[in-house]
Amino acid sequence: MAKKGRTYHTKRIAISKAIPVSDKKAHTFMVGTNPGPHPKSMAIPLGVLLREVLGVTMTAAENRKVLNSRSVLVDGKARREPKFPVGLMDIVSFPKVNKSYRIIVNKKSQLIPLEIKHSSVKIGKVVGKHTVRGGKLTITLHDGRNIIADNNVRVGDSVIISVPDQKITKMLKFEPGARCLVMEGPHAGIIANLGELIKREGSPQEAKLKGAEEFVTVAKYLFVVDESYEG
Repeated sequence: MAKKGRTYHTKRIAISKAIPVSDKKAHTFMVGTNPGPHPKSMAIPLGVLLREVLGVTMTAAENRKVLNSRSVLVDGKARREPKFPVGLMDIVSFPKVNKSYRIIVNKKSQLIPLEIKHSSVKIGKVVGKHTVRGGKLTITLHDGRNIIADNNVRVGDSVIISVPDQKITKMLKFEPGARCLVMEGPHAGIIANLGELIKREGSPQEAKLKGAEEFVTVAKYLFVVDESYEG
């Protein structure tokens, strides 16, 4: 008989390129990713981040012990599931040792942790905007959050929010001169200033950026950031 239903295993050789693991043939399987705030293709399972990226633990048993002690916070909330998806801009904190990391993207399109000093704020890209009951405007961020905002915020802008209470503290406009991170494509991981947006009929909107050199990329690959991105 043919197999019916989904599989709960993840082959190590077939993991997303976003996970910064080099020894893909060392073992057959790896901890998978549960549904959550980030798509599977752009997320690291929390257990993999702890054991294989940060080296905080050595075994799956140690992972469970650390997570069950509520010693690991993601965006200010204790997470106990090794399969919880951690993605771009998430803040992973270890209060007992006073260390915090922001998940950033490198030039290989891999998600890597960057140690930071301030773990109480997070940058979110606005990917949706709609009206809810009572005439209030709600924005949706790249990590699935829905936050009440005003009409000054547009899709493509970024907001800095406090975590875990989700209060907007600053807006970062997607406009010429904005400091942008390239999330995907051949220029992934580069931070440059937005020059101008280019519209071509029948093609995705593109953007010209100025950094160490000028280049053009797809506009939806851009994520407006400020100086706090790097710590």
